[in-house]
Amino acid sequence: MAELAWITLGRHPQLGLTASTIRDDFGSAHQLLLDAGFSTGHPDFAYVLGDCGPDEVRATLQQLYSAVASHYVAIDDALLDEGMSKNPAPPRGSEPVRQLSPAPRQPDGRADLAEFAEGLSARLPGSWTVAVHGGEADEGPIPLSKRVWDYGHVSWALSEFTTRRSAVLTSDSGIELLISDRPLREHEFLVAAFEPRGTESEATTKTPNGIVVSNDPVRAASRVTTRLLPRYQEAVRETQLSQVATTVAAGQRVLAEWDAVSDSLCDADHWPLDERYGLRQQVRDAEMWAQFAPFLEHGPALVAHAEETLPLLDPAERVAGRWAYRLRALREALDGGARVQAEFQMVVEALLPDHHRSKAVFADAVAMRNAEGWHYSLTWMDNARVLVDIARADEAPPAPPTRPLRGQRVRSARADAARAWSPHAARQITAAIENNAGPPAIRFFNSNRPPRSR
Repeated sequence: MAELAWITLGRHPQLGLTASTIRDDFGSAHQLLLDAGFSTGHPDFAYVLGDCGPDEVRATLQQLYSAVASHYVAIDDALLDEGMSKNPAPPRGSEPVRQLSPAPRQPDGRADLAEFAEGLSARLPGSWTVAVHGGEADEGPIPLSKRVWDYGHVSWALSEFTTRRSAVLTSDSGIELLISDRPLREHEFLVAAFEPRGTESEATTKTPNGIVVSNDPVRAASRVTTRLLPRYQEAVRETQLSQVATTVAAGQRVLAEWDAVSDSLCDADHWPLDERYGLRQQVRDAEMWAQFAPFLEHGPALVAHAEETLPLLDPAERVAGRWAYRLRALREALDGGARVQAEFQMVVEALLPDHHRSKAVFADAVAMRNAEGWHYSLTWMDNARVLVDIARADEAPPAPPTRPLRGQRVRSARADAARAWSPHAARQITAAIENNAGPPAIRFFNSNRPPRSR
């Protein structure tokens, strides 16, 4: 059964009569206010009648009170001034209108969001922590609605309605989920994912739009696990593959710039002319490491997914692209880069901040890390394209089978048997026999005798 729509009336010293609507799902209250002369578009009030005389206000109220009798709408006029007649008498000759008395406000029947978030986090795969936010003041400098990775219903709901309470679930792998009340639905919640920190998805990336769940944590956990999390992981993988393509292009530009200037810094025997060669080499190492370092964190997951997908692809394509070898090279590059970064962190942690040579030692450690990581950075740039190639091959539709399937062979055999028994096939066989036959045989009976009828 539909809920009763409400019209709340008020009085402003300068604007006159004002109004607002509650639970007006079918727009009945909105249409009644427009018919009574109210206007919309004011920045502070939903409906404003304007500066009218007492007689005009009384006529407007009379029209509203008379119109609500035939609609599923009630009027709350408790905010009007006591001196104004809130329920004027009907005109003479008309039937009295039974006024609906305002019912007491019903308490909010929504489930406890904090309890729901705790129950949901306990049933999701992995380890999750819960942070409950009471309002916009607890959200931080960036509103939660701006961080949601959604272009669908959840994004629209957060932009059109004020979120009074929400919760953020954070997994041990860095996944963040937002839980908020679904507007106009007391027994449902909205669950959406945040875009990973430090990543920028392209406009063509398919976002993992949020979902609507019931206030039952068991059913909600099932929907999040089977629908939202797989879409999120696929979107993250697509974003990371886009970053791989961008990084490979940037690395190629760094190498092209180095090849362009390295010859000018060497003599005819390819020996460096002065210290400018070493300084430019440090710039090259730093630029390559800056492109390679982000993949030390999420690169192993990309390589692992490609290794799982590789056996399912076309063997000829795998051999032609040397995909297995290039994946092993990427794995070795990530392991070597992680080892170089760990050694650099040990040096940084051993530095004394107040020592006068700390800055110089730190700069030398950075240059040493970039130089030792040059080989691994170059290996990654030379082979990272295979991740994109494997992903595209996995998305491509399967090629048609070269050999007919068993069902097709059975149907072909049946078709051949049917053709063999057909009259058309019999005539073709007879014509072929007559064309290839030898001389006619000698007949030992009277050929002038007519053939015997059957």
